[in-house]
Amino acid sequence: MMKRVLVFICLFICIQSTVHAQGIHFEKISLEDAMAKAKAENKLVFIDFYTVWCGPCKILAKQVFPLESVGKLYNREFVSIKLDAEKEGKAAAKKYDVYSYPTLLFVDGDGKAVYKDTGSMGVDDFIALGKKAVESVNSEYSLEKLQALYPEKQNDERFLKVYFKKMIEYGQDPSDGIEKWLAVQTEIKENDVDMMEFLMNNRKHLLVAGKAEEILDANMEEYMDIATKSEERILRYMKGIMAKNTRDKAVEDKDAELMGVFLENWKKLPSNLKKEENLIDHELTYLVLAKDYKAYKAKAVEHIESLISAKSIEEIQKSDKETYEKYKASYEAHPTAMGAINLKIYEEGVEAIAIIKEICKRGQQYLFMVEGKKDYKVLQGWVKYGNELSANHYLLLNLEAQILVKRGKMDEAIEMKKAALEKWPSSDKKRPTIEYELEQMIKKQA
Repeated sequence: MMKRVLVFICLFICIQSTVHAQGIHFEKISLEDAMAKAKAENKLVFIDFYTVWCGPCKILAKQVFPLESVGKLYNREFVSIKLDAEKEGKAAAKKYDVYSYPTLLFVDGDGKAVYKDTGSMGVDDFIALGKKAVESVNSEYSLEKLQALYPEKQNDERFLKVYFKKMIEYGQDPSDGIEKWLAVQTEIKENDVDMMEFLMNNRKHLLVAGKAEEILDANMEEYMDIATKSEERILRYMKGIMAKNTRDKAVEDKDAELMGVFLENWKKLPSNLKKEENLIDHELTYLVLAKDYKAYKAKAVEHIESLISAKSIEEIQKSDKETYEKYKASYEAHPTAMGAINLKIYEEGVEAIAIIKEICKRGQQYLFMVEGKKDYKVLQGWVKYGNELSANHYLLLNLEAQILVKRGKMDEAIEMKKAALEKWPSSDKKRPTIEYELEQMIKKQA
């Protein structure tokens, strides 16, 4: 009997050792507890920001995190935790500007970010990422040191070059550093092929209305003369890319001034670099960032009313039915898996659903600015029209639930949220967020 007990204990210890040897040990603790533990153990915190719908997140979780070679480094150097960026990790994701998934973030015991990267990667790159995070803490140019020195080094050409390169290496936004360096640099002539290549190589970090755009505008003809065919193609789209970068940064930073700069620049872009129908979205986004709620509500009402009055419901439904029948005939002649998915979309009514999505998008923003009965009446009018297009669509049900929450009618809101969730497609990436919101509503009401 004693031998059996000893054998069992030995087996248990072996199994436990094997489990811990197999990949990263993710602690089931809060970020605050992880930081405290990391500080006590002189380690960094490794945070895997993920979402349940993120494909690359699942690849990392299945193919990289469980490997022994990965666990050997990460378990030694880091206190590791996983945070769902749309649930329990929502506040932390907002704090650390996490907008894409997976985001792999390393912070010290005080919560300061020291290294950051995004996207799925192979085993070797992931191990190298961990090593870089450790090295960055003691580096002459750690992220913390760079950011502390940056304000007083605005005219230091050498420092600025190191700064923006390190920012790129650390997965941080280097756009301001690049702009500052371009303004003072003396090593490359602006009309030289090296400058053209620099701008193209860093195009995803360049913004409008700055030194980069000034150099590009002044030397475009020269660049086109020396560019290869593939480089010419990139140069033609550079202004559009820079505009998109500017909008993305303005939204991420909640910077109304930068959004205004983008908007003015966007209006001047040639038609082949923009979609005119996006103008209303850009204008409304600017008003949200500027917190000009009165102007937002007026423009949103004007926009939705224009959609409602453009066609009658009968005309929209007739057009959608004709479009569906044409696609159905095409699909039946050439059936494919993707065709079957699209057939379902067409069956719902492409134009009707597009209007409902726009109503719900603007309705959710409008809801945060509601001041009284008049505003609620506007929202209820939008919902009523949407239901006439497609009765009890899950997006409309969810908007109604949000309106009820705002009005303090929590019991009704929970029932409406449940109704929305019952209809919500299981494949939709927003479904887990809706499930989480419902859970939180029920907890608060209990």
